[in-house]
Amino acid sequence: MTSQPKIYRFAGFIGTFLPVCYSCNMDVKNTHILIVDDDRDFATGIKQTLNEIGQIDLAHNETDFHTLFRPYRYDLVVLDLRLHEGKEGMELLEYIQEEDPATAVLVISGYGDIATAVEALEKGAKTFLEKGKLSLEEIKVQIEHTLKENFAEQRIRQLEASQPVEEIIGEDAKIDNIRNLINLVGQDGKTIVQIRGETGTGKELVARAIHRVGARKDGPFIAVSLANMNRDTVTSELFGHERGAFTGANDRHNGFFEQAHRGIIFLDEIGELSPAAQVLLLRVLEERSIRRMGGKKDIGIDVQVVTATNRPLEEMVKDGRFREDLYYRIKGIEIHLPPLRERRMDILRLARYFLRRLQKEGRTNAEGFSKNAEELLLDYRWPGNVRELKAVVESGGLRARLAGSPRITHKDLAPLLLPQGQHASIAKGNIYRTLAEQEMRLIEGALLQCGWKKNEAWKLLGYRDRFAMRRRVKKIIQDYPDLSENFPELTKSYS
Repeated sequence: MTSQPKIYRFAGFIGTFLPVCYSCNMDVKNTHILIVDDDRDFATGIKQTLNEIGQIDLAHNETDFHTLFRPYRYDLVVLDLRLHEGKEGMELLEYIQEEDPATAVLVISGYGDIATAVEALEKGAKTFLEKGKLSLEEIKVQIEHTLKENFAEQRIRQLEASQPVEEIIGEDAKIDNIRNLINLVGQDGKTIVQIRGETGTGKELVARAIHRVGARKDGPFIAVSLANMNRDTVTSELFGHERGAFTGANDRHNGFFEQAHRGIIFLDEIGELSPAAQVLLLRVLEERSIRRMGGKKDIGIDVQVVTATNRPLEEMVKDGRFREDLYYRIKGIEIHLPPLRERRMDILRLARYFLRRLQKEGRTNAEGFSKNAEELLLDYRWPGNVRELKAVVESGGLRARLAGSPRITHKDLAPLLLPQGQHASIAKGNIYRTLAEQEMRLIEGALLQCGWKKNEAWKLLGYRDRFAMRRRVKKIIQDYPDLSENFPELTKSYS
């Protein structure tokens, strides 16, 4: 009776294995594979069998491996555990998992005992094959399965981490042009994109749309709010650090750029970047590689960079607050988002869209807006743009629910809007301060509606989490200390 080849898969807990018997429709073309095996004929045979899949590199010993292997270069490593009768293969498996855990490892060995398979799978291998029991074509099938499974797992992690997708609503000609630019830069997948627009116009929404429709849709989307980052740790957060790089660095940390490999990194409020971090970012954009703090080697990365700002970078360059060379490097393709007051025909369309979402979530019974409420929405200047409109509709919907009203009325909306007399002062004064004051007013209103339950208020306002709302309040108070007198309870709550 012919013995069956041993193919082990880790199934979630030690000691349980499943045969590979499923398939997936994901494409494995144009992949990069490293074969590490001291049997040159066997390794060459696998390479010839896999040539149609992508680029195949060969390493026949540990020295060859370290010459070729770099993090984020390989999709899969086919690893022989017994190099020169030793256990170098198991040590290389640990090294791969430490340097680049996203790389799939398929272990192959002539010693097909269960103990060895368990050890390899515990250390992170995806599949264990017994050498000599499978033909080259069968090995190719297992490699394709492993690649597909790894790509699928990465995609699932990306979907789990992503926020719910919002549509880009509007029929204004400017919005149509923005949609065309989103498709253009998304399909290109390489050009740097700069999104310009006032606070609340939907810059992150556009960045996520570029990812959703683009060539990098199967890769990660990493959003970074530079305005909310500590300037003392921004370098470590963006580019990572090695263990021992500074006091408290007890473990290696992969920065946002590494996390975004093969996807998109969205750098929001690029104008907030410190001069020191600007220098490092310029180097990363020029060389397409990063070096972790405390590290001794460069790590190649493949990311599409999307930046956003509501600040006048041109003036910051003239004042010496923003590097001129970095300014021209990130300029790329510009997408300008119009303020809501310049696309008034879309105001009611957006308001109804946000109300429908509120209804689907079961958070309001209101089915529409009264006529005087619609007039109020159209007459208002919306200094906080779409973000403010969304918050106002959500708060108005909750107020209508409390009142048992089938529609959102003027009475529900009026307390949430900036007093009319303050509109003209925006043009004369500091628009950033005016927007900050309006944001504080919305935060205070949401907290009042939720009985000052912060873990509920942040959801009403659309912040990423309650910590983002907390950081925002603290930053506003830091930037505009006089506002604390206008919002004593809010200031006390976050002091």
